[in-house]
Amino acid sequence: MRSGRPPSAAGPGDPTPLSSAGFGTSLRQWISGDHDYVWIVNHHSMRSLHRPIRLVFAGNTLLFAICSSLLLGSPSGPRGVPSVTWAIAVLVVQAVAIAAILLAPVPTTSRMAQRYFVGFAIFGDVGLTSVLLLYTPVVSAFGCALFVLNSALCTYFVSSRWLLAHMAWAAAVIGWTTWRVHDSGSFDTFATIAGGLVMLVAVCAVPVAAHVAWTLLSIDARQSLRDPLTGLHNRRGIDASLEPLWRAAQDRGVAIGAVVIDIDNFKRINDTYGHDVGDLVLQQMSARMIGLAGPTAVVGRTGGEEFTIVVTGTVPDVVDRITSLPDRLRDAIDSAPVTVSVGAAVIESPDDHRVDIAIRHALRAADGRMYDAKRSGGGRAFLSSI
Repeated sequence: MRSGRPPSAAGPGDPTPLSSAGFGTSLRQWISGDHDYVWIVNHHSMRSLHRPIRLVFAGNTLLFAICSSLLLGSPSGPRGVPSVTWAIAVLVVQAVAIAAILLAPVPTTSRMAQRYFVGFAIFGDVGLTSVLLLYTPVVSAFGCALFVLNSALCTYFVSSRWLLAHMAWAAAVIGWTTWRVHDSGSFDTFATIAGGLVMLVAVCAVPVAAHVAWTLLSIDARQSLRDPLTGLHNRRGIDASLEPLWRAAQDRGVAIGAVVIDIDNFKRINDTYGHDVGDLVLQQMSARMIGLAGPTAVVGRTGGEEFTIVVTGTVPDVVDRITSLPDRLRDAIDSAPVTVSVGAAVIESPDDHRVDIAIRHALRAADGRMYDAKRSGGGRAFLSSI
């Protein structure tokens, strides 16, 4: 018998949520776990904040530039042609970065989002450090406070490993500036050490605590969008995933198929074979749906034995995939004899209407066609066009 766990479902080999693990296990998972770079920007509640995110990044860079510009006219700022030239060069790079941040959209693919956020963090750390080298000891120590801005970025947008790398870099720079202050005799030893410790806590300790808390919240938020038995989207997860799919279909000029699937006589399966087998049927069915629907589709469990799939493609392709579902899903189950009733509605030309209204209308039509298939004996697919 094949394993019933679908690729997206949680199982014994998957990481334990941080909130339910011991401290040591939680710490190791926090450090070694994968970071979803696009979850925060793709989540439906964050889509309206893409522009404010860009403004915050641009504002951080602008603050760096303003401080550097002010210090160009200060006796505590860079001295000598090489130092002044470097400070001006950094200002030019910051101006270019601000323009790029404001004009370019926030990436929504994992690889590009990682490069965007990690690249910005590295740019901030290296650029700030290179300018701090040019200042007097006390001003360099004060300037380390700007690392807090990068710490805030790392708290929300990069992995724990990149956060730790930022912390190690910032701690080294803070240690170096603290030593310079002590060596200059500007303050007594105790005051210098106290100031360095305060800076370390502000720049390094607080972001770690915030990152762990943010990780816990993001895990819980993502799990709230999934059905625990099958790992598929639940109703809330489906709703959160439809707008990107709709926009992508519009951009490509392809159709959308809204599909409702119900397992025929599922109560009989539970009564005959037991609920464990019934659960296995649901898991095997889910795994097969994921494989058949493809990576861009939205697949969810919306009831006890009812599933929803939303797919995109050319009209002939969508129709062919939907009509073949009864046979292909029946062949996927080896734990009990199973047939499914499939109803679908095909939106041939997605337009600019509200996504939630259009999809809801299509799913209502698909649900009606599913019941038509069930009344006709089950094990078949009925379609309609919208």
